[in-house]
Amino acid sequence: MADLFSRITPRETAPAQTGGGGMFGGAAAAALATTRPTGASLFSMAPTSAAAGSGGLFGATASTGGGMFGGTAATATSQPASTGISKSLASAAPLGNGLGNLFGGASNAPTQPAAAGSSLFGNTFGGNAQTSQPTGASLFGGAAPSQPAKSLFTSTVNSNTQAQGNANASVFGTNVLPSQQSLQPPLVQRAYDPNVPAAQPSYFQALLDKGNKRMVEDNSGLPQLQYGLQDIQRKVRNVGQGGPSAGLGRGGSANTRSQYVLAASGVNVGESLRDIESLMDITSTARAQAAAPEVPDYSAMSGVKDFLGEYHRNNFQEMIDSRLQQAQDDFNKMVDEQLHMQPVDWQRYRNRIDVHFGLRKPDENGDEAVDGAAAHAGSFGRSRRSKMHGSSAFGLPDATRSVIGTPGPNGMRQSTFNDVADKLPSEGIRPAPEDRTQRVKQDRYSGKIKDLNVARIQESVYPIMTRFAEVEAEPSNEDTSMLVSAYKALIRITGEDASKENLSEPGVVKERQYAQSYLDESSATKRQGSVRKRIIDGSRKFLEGQFYDQLKATVARSPREANIGGVPTSVAEVKGYVRVRAARKELGPDIEILQEINGDYCWAVIFYMLRAGLYEQAAQYLNENAAAFKQIDRKFIGYLRAYISSPEHRLTPDMQTAISNEYSTRQRLAPENSIDPYRMMCYKIVGRCDLSHRSLDAITNDMMDWMWLQFALAREYDKREELAHEAFGLDDLRLSIKEIGERYFGASSEIANAPTTFFFMQILAGMFEKAVADLYPHNYVSATHFAIALDFYGLLRVSGDLSNDDLLSYTTRQQPQIAFGSLIGLYTRDFRTANATAAVDYLTLLCLNADLTGDIGKAQKELCYQALIEVVLETREFAQLLGDVRSDGQRIKGAVEQRLKLIKLENERDFLKHITLVAARTAEDQSRTTDAALLFHLAEDYDKVIQVVNDAVSVYLTTEIGEQPARLVPLKPRTQQLHGVQPQDERLSSLSLTAIDDPVQLAVSMSGLYKSNDVYVRKIQGDNLEITHRLLTLASARENLEQSRFAEVIDDVTTSNLLPAAAAGNLSAIRARAQAFDQMPAVLARTVGHVMLWTVVACRSQAEKLRRAEFETGFQREAIERCGQTARDVVVFAGLVRYRLPGRVWEMLALAGQEGGGY
Repeated sequence: MADLFSRITPRETAPAQTGGGGMFGGAAAAALATTRPTGASLFSMAPTSAAAGSGGLFGATASTGGGMFGGTAATATSQPASTGISKSLASAAPLGNGLGNLFGGASNAPTQPAAAGSSLFGNTFGGNAQTSQPTGASLFGGAAPSQPAKSLFTSTVNSNTQAQGNANASVFGTNVLPSQQSLQPPLVQRAYDPNVPAAQPSYFQALLDKGNKRMVEDNSGLPQLQYGLQDIQRKVRNVGQGGPSAGLGRGGSANTRSQYVLAASGVNVGESLRDIESLMDITSTARAQAAAPEVPDYSAMSGVKDFLGEYHRNNFQEMIDSRLQQAQDDFNKMVDEQLHMQPVDWQRYRNRIDVHFGLRKPDENGDEAVDGAAAHAGSFGRSRRSKMHGSSAFGLPDATRSVIGTPGPNGMRQSTFNDVADKLPSEGIRPAPEDRTQRVKQDRYSGKIKDLNVARIQESVYPIMTRFAEVEAEPSNEDTSMLVSAYKALIRITGEDASKENLSEPGVVKERQYAQSYLDESSATKRQGSVRKRIIDGSRKFLEGQFYDQLKATVARSPREANIGGVPTSVAEVKGYVRVRAARKELGPDIEILQEINGDYCWAVIFYMLRAGLYEQAAQYLNENAAAFKQIDRKFIGYLRAYISSPEHRLTPDMQTAISNEYSTRQRLAPENSIDPYRMMCYKIVGRCDLSHRSLDAITNDMMDWMWLQFALAREYDKREELAHEAFGLDDLRLSIKEIGERYFGASSEIANAPTTFFFMQILAGMFEKAVADLYPHNYVSATHFAIALDFYGLLRVSGDLSNDDLLSYTTRQQPQIAFGSLIGLYTRDFRTANATAAVDYLTLLCLNADLTGDIGKAQKELCYQALIEVVLETREFAQLLGDVRSDGQRIKGAVEQRLKLIKLENERDFLKHITLVAARTAEDQSRTTDAALLFHLAEDYDKVIQVVNDAVSVYLTTEIGEQPARLVPLKPRTQQLHGVQPQDERLSSLSLTAIDDPVQLAVSMSGLYKSNDVYVRKIQGDNLEITHRLLTLASARENLEQSRFAEVIDDVTTSNLLPAAAAGNLSAIRARAQAFDQMPAVLARTVGHVMLWTVVACRSQAEKLRRAEFETGFQREAIERCGQTARDVVVFAGLVRYRLPGRVWEMLALAGQEGGGY
């Protein structure tokens, strides 16, 4: 810790090690048996004694160290803590044992030696106490050593004297009182008499008088001041002219202010300065000693073996020391870089921790808003060395935020959208992995997304709304009827037809068909008007079709009351439905005012025909009963015929005026409860009368009836042509639904299934972005797939601001937009680890918006590429996502490559190479050899593949004989393929080349593959393949040694040409090989020590085997001699390479060589 703070200050300073006090009262070291020495840091003063010490300047109870105006007081017994300056002065020790001066040094108790202390102006008294345990406060929090601390202006006085020494030492080391101890009794034994004048005037006389009045008569008093403050100030000024503080005094106002700030923080400036100077001297001395290399003494060595052993140990120790020093220098440089070059905002990091653990909400313009900039700048805690420099054409490698988010543990899934966090229910977002029903639902949706991508690649029709509605219709624990209805409404709006298969068929809704019209910023354009009209008509037709299905179901459940008889035509079904409602008394509160024709309530029948969308049948019903209707209302037949014949259900201006006048006249003049409510409602619908009052009066209805009435009355219009009292369009309808949502569907709503019900209403009104954002906190799975379905047809406005943390935002024209990229990326957190291919299927959908004009389309593509890179690096499913390699070197396409058509790349090869290289470097840094070898091969960096394999074999060879070598982690077999895109047979369904865990086998496979093709060989440096061959030869030697085939071991080592095994005692050849050791590749050099052991052990064992032969021949003697000579040559080579070997290897080598005849 001290070293850390030393780098915050200038480099020349060093942390203080001696004790000192703070400004507001230091700590007193009690002489109790339980006292433990501690040190108070710059930011805290930890108490170290059970005994209460004297008070500080402003009455703070002190426990360790010395105060600003008083030194450390060591008390023999526990005393009550005094408060205030008077109490602090009154607690001074007896004059006979030490002067308790206001500015004096530490005083000593009558029965205990003094603990070393320090004062800002005075000296330190009474050092070298045998039983004292000094504690002090240092500038950097270090515990003070037991030696006395130096004062700011004078040196330590009386440090080696006993407690009964001269007690008259002044603050500047001058004896100002007689040395006789019997002149005055101790001050603690004299009661203070205020009538007796002080011996010396005090500068702060008024302050002292106030303190004197507050003193308690407890046989304690104030010491007499020998110097006033003016005298002391003058002496300090004189002494400071040549002392260590002279530079501070001449440093100007800046230094003066800094001294005041440090003093106000409780820092003893003088003592700290002395400590720093002393430590600087010690540090400079130590550096000078370290700079002078110590020459080892070999005079005591008794032989060559001892000399070589000592020489090796010295060299080895120097190497370790140099490496440790280098690591320390690198760390110091990093800390300096982080603390000095980039200021640390600790408050912001504290806020980030609070936000992470949910202790506070993130601020939109606060801490979280600047996290990206701070991360990009390399603030404290992030090393800039690991950052990818430069921008890329694919993805956003320099981006500071993740597109796909970080997968969290089960039960800890939280939304990262700021605007969603406030709308979450009390139980939060339900984690999908813990809900079996939700997990099954996600799996089914994943299958639909896969089928969608297959259809897009094959350029066939995929009815996405219909397929998603099938998933929502599956049985579940929740009521999803409103979600299914929302999909069906969207089918009506978009005109999707599930019966069509080919894109060439007429009436087929294609991908992104409505994008240009829906995203048109101007609401007055013809394209925007066509989309709005489609929303109104589609929603109305859906509500009419839904009601007609309910009508038929009601009639089927009550055939007796319906009494339709004969052929069940649409007119008969409506009549039956009216009879059923009449039997249930559901036609209204007053059924007597309803008009009848042939036993049927005629206006009710016409109204429900209009409600069910049976316009032609309604006209047919009027024609069949024309005579009766002429007697009741002869004009309505013409109104209805004109209404039905118009494609937009518009009346001519004359008819519009006539029906409006008739409606208003009847409503105004007719007696109360005398008009059939269904007749008035038919007039309102056909003539769009009284648009300010849009409700079903005196008619039993529900929410669906009210919604239908709104869409039946709404009509897209031109503001320049439409009359004000006839203006009611989609915007007015959306405003009404918004008001209803705020009033009835809020967080405290008691309506059953309120979130999905209001979502359905928003979908009908075309409020797609707002609907997705409001549904997300309650059901993020359904909300995500609604967004996908809408975006597929171009009915979703996406956000182009990648730095926005909100799910729903607004454009400059206040148009709502959804953060589609973040929505999809965060959704894959639930399953991308278990099913990476499914995650890729979802992420490719981000490029649906690549057709947008301007920067937003480009930004969506970049977002997709970055998300793909992140999912590849996170899941590490390289073979499955990026591709595989067969035994003949041919590539097997991965999931990303199979979907290149969907992500709209201009240069597919460059993207694959880029994403593969990024993944390969990551795998190499994480020591995943098989992953790195495969990825570098896919990136066509064959030379790097050989380097990775050579490094793995080298590590394998350095494993001790008898121990199990570290195995490689094989890649996961690729078992998933994109169905229908590239069929794969069983032989190619899993890894064939790199699905191994033996580095030697991997090296054999890769080198054999590359040597068989000149295309690979030309891209590989010649030395690397040669190194691979030598490493494989050494691997063969290791295997032969484990199987006790010693002659083969010697042959393999000789073939590898790593050691002078064939030198036959030729010192020139041995020296030449030793000189070439420095140029040896690192992968070979690290194996030399182990290969030496193998060679010597093999020579010794082979010689013993030959000696135990039954018959001795000349060939055996020659072979034994060759083994001994080889062992000796290896030992001589070991001595010439300066023993750059571990100590244990050298000892074993010497022992094995001696036993085998090496010496």
